[in-house]
This record gives sequence, C-alpha cells and structure tokens, in this order.
Amino acid sequence: MVMEIKHIWFDFSDTIAHTNPEIHDKLKYEAYANVIGQPVDAKLRREFDELYEEHHHSISDIFFTLGKPAGWWAEQMATQDPTELFELMESDIPEVLQAIKRIVPISMFSNIMLNKALPALGIDPDWFEYMLSSKMAGRPKPALDGFYKIVELSRLKPNEILYVGDVVKKDILPAKAVGLRTGIIYRRSDEADYSFDSFEDVLKLLKGRPQP
Repeated sequence: MVMEIKHIWFDFSDTIAHTNPEIHDKLKYEAYANVIGQPVDAKLRREFDELYEEHHHSISDIFFTLGKPAGWWAEQMATQDPTELFELMESDIPEVLQAIKRIVPISMFSNIMLNKALPALGIDPDWFEYMLSSKMAGRPKPALDGFYKIVELSRLKPNEILYVGDVVKKDILPAKAVGLRTGIIYRRSDEADYSFDSFEDVLKLLKGRPQP
C-alpha cells in the first residue's frame, strides 16, 4: 500500500503552521463585521463562531457564501506580517518536508496564499511541485473543486495520491470523495486511511515503518 503513494499533497493551516490567535481573531472578526455592516461585539463573535462550525472550519467558505470571491479571505490574511501571524506546528517540519521530497513529489492545497507565508517559516516554495489555492480552484474547501484539481495536476490515479490535513469535514471527507488516500494529522479518525501523531510520521510511513 505504501509503495503506491506517488505524490503527497499537504494542507497548510494547522497542518504545517498555526496562526497567532490574537492577530487572527482580530482579523477575522473585523473582516466579518465589515462584510455584514455590523460592529464587532460579543454577539457578532458568537455568530461568526457558529458559522465557522457550520462551514467545517473554513473561513474562506464563510466569506465565499457571503458573496466574496474564492480568494478574498486569503487576500485579507496576506495583509498581515507572516512572521507574526504564523508559527510552525513543529520546528523540524522544513527538514521533514525535504526528506519526504527526496522520496516522492510534494504539493500543497490551501485556502490561503502561501507565497509569503512559507518563506517566513523557513520553507522554500520551490520544494513543491504545485501550490494550489482556493482562488485557483474556483471554490474554497470543503468544496470538491480543488480536490479534483489535485488529481488533474498530479496526473496520477487518485489512490496514488496521499492528502494530509487536520480537519475531517474540510480535508479528509472531500479528499476521500474524489478517491484520494487520506491522512489526518495531530488527531485520529476512522474516516482517514492514516492518522499521524506528528509530521515525521508521514515520512515514517513512506519509509515503511508501521504507524502505532
């Protein structure tokens, strides 16, 4: 089974890096307030948080359904200093990515723009065969558009591609729906083919070491 994996696609948010909650929360609530024309208060925050659950933790999808283009939230995120907004989930992720890249091609699919975020984290965008954004896909996750695009770009059978993400409804289920192999990271789920406790576990899988 492991030998059939010929390309790995990664999610970014809470898979590669997490956001500074203070900066991120301020940005998302203010953006939502501006879009709906209401002040930022406790009621608005609760309303947004409920939408976040309804949209399977996809802020991009919230704003998309409010009439904004697929890449609109990514553009808002890009206004922030990436060195202050993002922090690696694990400090050795750049080294692990390079090790994985020596075995199979790697790519990334994210609802946010990565051209500034990745270098700020010590990750070279040139390591990736493709960097697919929701704007390029046409609709943000969890819509299937981007996952079908993964298959098209990879030019492989869907079950030869491993998609690694952290949210079942936003990452794992839509990836499974188009036939991709799936790995959930930093949590466990029977919905995924693999559950990874750490980023290095993806590398161990490729090297044939069994997962606990």
